[in-house]
Amino acid sequence: MEQKTSTAIDLKETAELLRGNDNFVIICHASPDGDTLGGAYALCGALQKLQKRAKVLVPEAPSKRFDYLQSGIEKQEFDEDFVITVDVADSALLGCLEDQYKSPDLCIDHHVSNTGYAKKLLLDSDAAAACEVVYELIKTLGSDIINADIAACLYTGISTDTGCFRFSNTTAKSHRITAELIEYGFDCSGLSYLLFDMRTQERIELERKALESVEFHFGGRCAMITLTSTMLNAADDEDINAISSLPRQIDGVEAGVTFKEKEAGIWKVSIRTKNYMNAQIICAKFGGGGHQRAAGCRITRNIEECKAMILTEIERHI
Repeated sequence: MEQKTSTAIDLKETAELLRGNDNFVIICHASPDGDTLGGAYALCGALQKLQKRAKVLVPEAPSKRFDYLQSGIEKQEFDEDFVITVDVADSALLGCLEDQYKSPDLCIDHHVSNTGYAKKLLLDSDAAAACEVVYELIKTLGSDIINADIAACLYTGISTDTGCFRFSNTTAKSHRITAELIEYGFDCSGLSYLLFDMRTQERIELERKALESVEFHFGGRCAMITLTSTMLNAADDEDINAISSLPRQIDGVEAGVTFKEKEAGIWKVSIRTKNYMNAQIICAKFGGGGHQRAAGCRITRNIEECKAMILTEIERHI
């Protein structure tokens, strides 16, 4: 990752920047998850409530289970003037949109690995999710902006990035924000079922194949699963993303690694860790990034070479 230089700005400066501009395009990262989508649609809804024109661009089609995030969003067409990315640590994560938007006007993020690619950066690396930062920003823009639709978007990002408040990045602040969001009256129970309990038949089949591929290393402290492109064909992105947590759930595993074949010879590696091991440092060795307990990278090699490279790096830390 090439380190660039953003101008760091705080919540008040960001709010002033948004008030002084219009015609916003808000962009999510590729393989979109609940945090990038929830943050983008929450901000879009907030800007539209301020009588601004705003729309969301997603480089890859998200899971249909996230369709509700667009509730209350007015479809608007306009010539864009101001570009924002949400939960995007590196312009390379913009996928097919990178060439057009590699230097956006503003990035709103919570990744310590953010490369500073945007002109201005609102970053809180202590936040459990980008949606926590977006929540603070919307509150700075106006105390009466958040409604049930926006609250549902923000809840989606915070709850998914904390693993339904089970991951170690969950903080007291996460719970305080969520408690306030629930007060806006969206269907929290129904939304939680949709995000965490509902399993499609394709998801169950994918989990079965993933568990059949499990390998253990270093006396059971590292578990790996491998998902080929053939296995992934029938599943949607959210089902695929959820599989990455499986290896870490195994008792005694400190590092869970999931290899997902994006296309022939290109593997997306997701690492989830416990306790002392830093997934972000491991993935940074291969040009990736993320958080201390959850990070990822891409490696272009055959699968056995990929595994050997990752195992060598994990052994340094285990």
